[in-house]
Amino acid sequence: MKIRKLLAGFFAASLLLTTACKDDEIFENDIVKGAYQGGILLGVEGGFNKNQAEVSYLSSDLSTLSENIYASNNDNQPLGDVLQTIAFKDDKAYLVVNNSNKVEVVDRYTFKKTATFQAEQARGIAFAGNYVYVTSNDFFSTYAVNVYNATTFAPVKKLSFDRYAEKIVSVGDQIVVQTDGSTYEMTPPYNEIPTGHTITTINSTTNTVDKTITLTDNGIINDMISANGFAYVLSTENTDSYIYEVNTKTGTFTSSKLAGIKAAKLRFADNKLFFADSDGNIYSKGTAANTTATKLFKYAKTTGLYLYGLNIIDDKVYISDVNFNGPSKVMIYSLQGNLIKTLSAGIGVNGFYKN
Repeated sequence: MKIRKLLAGFFAASLLLTTACKDDEIFENDIVKGAYQGGILLGVEGGFNKNQAEVSYLSSDLSTLSENIYASNNDNQPLGDVLQTIAFKDDKAYLVVNNSNKVEVVDRYTFKKTATFQAEQARGIAFAGNYVYVTSNDFFSTYAVNVYNATTFAPVKKLSFDRYAEKIVSVGDQIVVQTDGSTYEMTPPYNEIPTGHTITTINSTTNTVDKTITLTDNGIINDMISANGFAYVLSTENTDSYIYEVNTKTGTFTSSKLAGIKAAKLRFADNKLFFADSDGNIYSKGTAANTTATKLFKYAKTTGLYLYGLNIIDDKVYISDVNFNGPSKVMIYSLQGNLIKTLSAGIGVNGFYKN
């Protein structure tokens, strides 16, 4: 009897110890880093010269939209003029504010500012090694990639180009820059006008230009992303579009034609490419050149508004309709085209980012 009681006591103690350890593991793994952990960040561009840039936060259950979270966590300081893009590196979010000529660095979970560094007419941002790369483009005379130290944000180098430096991504240790050049119409929907047709790679070890790659169609680059160890480039002509899969090490590429589709907003999720067309259709396509595009659904466009932001996050399609004269209309769909939620957000919602 005594042995049985001893054994029972031993097993009970072991069970308590195991349970306690598991509770500690759960606690450690579920540390809340800030109010904006999880959920979706919305980049709000704002009108040019109107100081309306902001960031909004949509909770993961899509029930709560918190607007202007930068100002509300930084003594009501305005973010600035024209939020171009948001990018993440570790626990930091980088807010590229174009017409304010700066990049604000914040804790991505609390949105408390940790640093600011200057970048003239900043457009895009990418990271490699111990460097931050920011494109500068004023559409008149400044076409460059500015290189910064990733720890101190001190300027390291400036690489200038003959044509516009626009979108920028990292592929391994290569930095890839859209250098095809374009200007914009002065009236809505502000279509791009081409002035060249190249992308350029930068060796991030030496911070020197490696290759200039000329694309083979006659359109303009509408988007560029990094995925699966390649750069994927979307180029659009008057009636057709092309998606290039670029090996940035060799400078070689394959391309697939999207016949009769004027495509925009190239995205990647679940090993597929996604994009939209000018009629409001949303498509998916495999990454291989020989796969065909599949139309998923057509979203409910609003008269007077046009698609400005698109992303696919956790099997949901996030779309913003914009005209800069008022709030943006944000729609969230399933991949099957079922409308899950519609909401009103700030002026010029241009991006959705999983946090």
